[in-house]
Amino acid sequence: MLILKSVLMRKLITLVSVVFAFTNMSAQLKVHSNGNVSIKTTETPNAALAIGGAGDATQSLFVKSNNLPAYIERDGVCTESGVWNRAILIRNFASDTRMLMGVSSAVGTKNSLLLNKGRAFGVYGQAGFTTSGYNYAVYGNLTSTQNGAAVVGALDNLDVKVPGRYAGYFQGDVRTTGNFYGTVLTPSASRSALMGRSAVMPLSAESDGENSMSVGEKLSRLTAVQYNLSEPQAAQAFAASGDTVAAAPRSVTDVQALEKTHYGLDAAVLKEVYPDLIYESQEGDLCINYTEMIPLLVQSVNELRAQVVSLQGAQTYNVRARNGNETGIGGNALDVTALEQNDPNPFTQTTVVRYTLPESVKSAFLYIYDLNGTQVDQKTLQSRGKSSVTLEAGSLAPGMYLYALVADGKVIDTKRMIITQ
Repeated sequence: MLILKSVLMRKLITLVSVVFAFTNMSAQLKVHSNGNVSIKTTETPNAALAIGGAGDATQSLFVKSNNLPAYIERDGVCTESGVWNRAILIRNFASDTRMLMGVSSAVGTKNSLLLNKGRAFGVYGQAGFTTSGYNYAVYGNLTSTQNGAAVVGALDNLDVKVPGRYAGYFQGDVRTTGNFYGTVLTPSASRSALMGRSAVMPLSAESDGENSMSVGEKLSRLTAVQYNLSEPQAAQAFAASGDTVAAAPRSVTDVQALEKTHYGLDAAVLKEVYPDLIYESQEGDLCINYTEMIPLLVQSVNELRAQVVSLQGAQTYNVRARNGNETGIGGNALDVTALEQNDPNPFTQTTVVRYTLPESVKSAFLYIYDLNGTQVDQKTLQSRGKSSVTLEAGSLAPGMYLYALVADGKVIDTKRMIITQ
């Protein structure tokens, strides 16, 4: 009986304490006739639980405060099953065709008033001090087989259709102070990439601009420049509080980039030659599309190769003319000084070297050198026109030698000959 009385007494004391607490809280917590509860507000709550204001009828919880509206801290041993220790878990399941958001955050000013001071972070993540390589300030994971991106960035546009599956997809300019690592791919000029908007044609002088200059001639007009990067501006102080954001530490590549000399092309000159390769940045600077310069360089190499092949063909034709097979172009073949390969080569005892000397040549010699550059023999060439001289191995040891035709003090040509045992 005494025990029962003691239990009843404790329950009575508890009930009195609750009633007393509600009595003291009546000025802050109030249950309204619409069934909603308000705390620290005189407004009739529209949300199921409204703190500091009325909220909206679609909200279960509304919190408004001049200070930090909500603070959530998880500490100690977590009893949640699995490997996750989560401070907040939000799930939003699709049931209709409307947009779904797990977390929606908007930071700025009321009525989009331009304040031009302070800082705004829509989402700020900070992570560290755990297993190296597994600290993520912001982590996105795209699941299912549907197209999309784990992280999407857009400028003034909420509805972005991602054409594939990407870890990151950005609609707008992307800029970094560091380096990009990986393979950079550029859409090719294929039929699928162009989507039938224009035809693909070979690059040539006729198709490239209004004049008939070759690509190589245009590229030869470009000017190479060198420059150094300037130091980035220091972090600015908050106008209201005087607080200053610490400047971000520079990466290893950033430090090297400031120390090194950089090389590029004069954008103003390139704009005159290939204006389609020049873009203007948001800051008003001229930028160069170096990637699309690669096809121009390839075309320039092809043009040079075509010129070399053409010159080689003309040279072969002139050699045939000097040998008497053809008349040549533009005059007598005997007016061209030339040296031919010795025959036979290699040789054991003697070999014949044929040459051509115009009548205008006053003096001509054939010099023989070993591979050390030492002159081992000399022949004076008296005959003009197409002639030859016979060389004897004599006392020369078997090996490779050089012979050179010198006419009027100028080296015309040098060739190799081999003496065998």
